[in-house]
Amino acid sequence: MEMFLSYWMLPILFILHDFEEMIAMPIWKRRHRRMLSTMSKPFFGAVSNGQAFSCGVLEEMTILLVVSAICSVTNDSTLYLAFCIAYASHFIMHYRMCMQMRAYVPGVVSATIEMPVMIWLIISYWHMGQATLETFLAYQAVVLLFVYANLLIMHRLMPAIQSSLLAYANDPA
Repeated sequence: MEMFLSYWMLPILFILHDFEEMIAMPIWKRRHRRMLSTMSKPFFGAVSNGQAFSCGVLEEMTILLVVSAICSVTNDSTLYLAFCIAYASHFIMHYRMCMQMRAYVPGVVSATIEMPVMIWLIISYWHMGQATLETFLAYQAVVLLFVYANLLIMHRLMPAIQSSLLAYANDPA
């Protein structure tokens, strides 16, 4: 049980979930391009290139590794709990997209498998936590703001990353 309560469990779960997205997203976007083209904000942003999407995944993975390292060194279970809740809450987005599409959406299978694990982790860290409710809520607010801002920034940068990668690939060198 101790292994599952390691501060390194969140990056492991994240990368398993994002492997599903990285593998399925380019093919899925190609298959559903007509429907996605009618949306003002298409699912998974404007990027269709798997390599560009993977750059965003790498950036988010790096953040989770840094958070896990900080939590391991400082034994800050409140920070870890806040990131667990932020990560688990993004599964709701996958379910919403599935309902809207009435079809499979990349990430929903791993989200469904991981949700019970995340609920258990959240409950476990909640009981282990020593922070007051006010401190926890402050942590959670800051983490959600950080995660949301990072997601917005990455979704704006990924089309430029995609263009750069495609330009590099098409350069005859």
